[in-house]
Amino acid sequence: MANVELSKDLLSDRIYDILRASILDGSREPGSRLVESEIARGMNVSQAPVREAVKRLVHEGLVTSEPRRGSYVTAISPDEFVIARQLRAAIESVGARSAISSLANGDLVDLRNIVAKMRTAVAAGDWAEFRSLDMRFHERVLLIGGHAVLARVWAVLEPLLVSQRAIGDPAYTGDRAAVVEWHDDLIAALEAGDPEAASAAFFAHASGALGGDNR
Repeated sequence: MANVELSKDLLSDRIYDILRASILDGSREPGSRLVESEIARGMNVSQAPVREAVKRLVHEGLVTSEPRRGSYVTAISPDEFVIARQLRAAIESVGARSAISSLANGDLVDLRNIVAKMRTAVAAGDWAEFRSLDMRFHERVLLIGGHAVLARVWAVLEPLLVSQRAIGDPAYTGDRAAVVEWHDDLIAALEAGDPEAASAAFFAHASGALGGDNR
């Protein structure tokens, strides 16, 4: 019996990963419906593991479930979108300021390696990898200061920002090479060692003050 339960759990985890990825990469747009029976048929599984996966997505905030209406990819209002962007800017501002006191050469090496991979992704036209690296860069900065609360808040906010295309928009048509250069500038701001200047640079970047929405 234990093996059967484990198998069910693993199946639900796999379905969760697939559905979550489809939301984050833009395949399932905000407002689109998730019909558990259709998903189950498409994956050739029963509805039970699909239901569990959807419940996890609801808990994360990526999916909204309403009685008698079903489950939908969460769509937020323009006002909420603005608030989410402001929250991101505030979190990254605090994260950059706190990173300065703990910044080590290894951190800078890691960040430069991420940016180098972003540049390679742009050259290859691999936008999924580019978006993943973009998010990894910002998460890495938040971890430098060692404050668990920043990492926890980001873990909650980041999926919502991605699903609403407030970061890593797959439909972005601007110059992604310029986006890479902006990340070089952020590293330079950290390396300069001025907490307030670094905080301001990350705030401007995250709030969209530099132009474009694919950061």
